[in-house]
Amino acid sequence: MRIAGIILAGGRSSRMDGHDKALLPFGTARLIDFIVARLSLQLETLAINSNGDPAPLADLHLPVVADSITGFAGPLAGIVAGMEWAAGGALPLTHILTVATDTPFFPHDLASRLGGAIADAPDHIAVAVSDGTWHPVFGLWPVAMKEDLKQWLRDPENRRVRTWIEDHAHRTVDFPLMTAQSGDSFDPFFNINRPDDLGQARSMIAESRDWKTWS
Repeated sequence: MRIAGIILAGGRSSRMDGHDKALLPFGTARLIDFIVARLSLQLETLAINSNGDPAPLADLHLPVVADSITGFAGPLAGIVAGMEWAAGGALPLTHILTVATDTPFFPHDLASRLGGAIADAPDHIAVAVSDGTWHPVFGLWPVAMKEDLKQWLRDPENRRVRTWIEDHAHRTVDFPLMTAQSGDSFDPFFNINRPDDLGQARSMIAESRDWKTWS
């Protein structure tokens, strides 16, 4: 499999007073910098799905891909955009791994474990699960599914990521809770939806400079 990582940063951030989550200060940089650093430890090829002004992201030196589907179609539109970008290169990529820009502590072995789950069935989707909960935007997706997904999204009622996954061949991968250097356990898919969540996440990284080794 030839895999690219796609950072989904195209959401509306409605519960963050409209502030672009990707650009929020986080640690010594921004949340998007944190996500890029963590994902780049797993994959060499990355791109960002964003529908805003790409200028603030220019310093990351990564492709910024906007939704090709008009209107706000949610994460699935970003997944389609990532698939289209991955298919358009000189050496087309076979899969994309998607992560959300508001979930900074996703597992360090996300790519390897999702990839391993479908190594014998590369036409399947692999999706992350933790503590009995699905995390549908953390998935490994065959690029060959892009036309099927585009067709499905033509119906404005079709927006739920899990619904689309469950309608296709897929495998789930269970990830354990993680442990910070403080010894506290937490869900690796803890996501930042509200200002209080942001404060909690900032406190977590303040406890340790060695966040890259959390497992």
